[in-house]
Amino acid sequence: ELADTCRESVYLTILDKSACLYIYAIESSDRLLARTAIGERTPLHCTSAGKAMLSFLPTETVETLIKEQGMTKYNDKTIIDFAVLLNELKKSRDRGFAVDKEEHETGMFCLGSPVFNESGEVFAACSVSGTDPDILGKKKALFSAGVRYTALEISRRMGFVPSGDKKIWKEIANPLREV
Repeated sequence: ELADTCRESVYLTILDKSACLYIYAIESSDRLLARTAIGERTPLHCTSAGKAMLSFLPTETVETLIKEQGMTKYNDKTIIDFAVLLNELKKSRDRGFAVDKEEHETGMFCLGSPVFNESGEVFAACSVSGTDPDILGKKKALFSAGVRYTALEISRRMGFVPSGDKKIWKEIANPLREV
């Protein structure tokens, strides 16, 4: 549903040691490259899926994972300062989704939201990705609501029950059905 509405690529990743491991992909038919991301490992510090997962982990765990992985610079937009990353993770946690503004791949714009297990621990992320800069512009409200809703639905199917004290879970309706 998310891929159909957004007409962009949608991914499901899991936290695999100190990286994102892509386990499911629906590639956009509009994408020029015919490739599959399944089985690919990407960094945590500069992808929306990675930052979505990191944003709901304890700071000590984030620090350990980043030390293991490093903060490789992929281009001029890659975050390579740990303090800047922590600030970005706080913003991601507060809004319930993370952004990748061409930080890993030039020309790619992504939004990702965390997926939780039955114990309320983040273990995966759902993301939407594409080459259209409007993903982070005029489409951001719809796409971010869609990725949050989808991640929450996956979490619920994994046994997660959202607690009422987190504002990011308050009344996430399905924005995809309204389009």
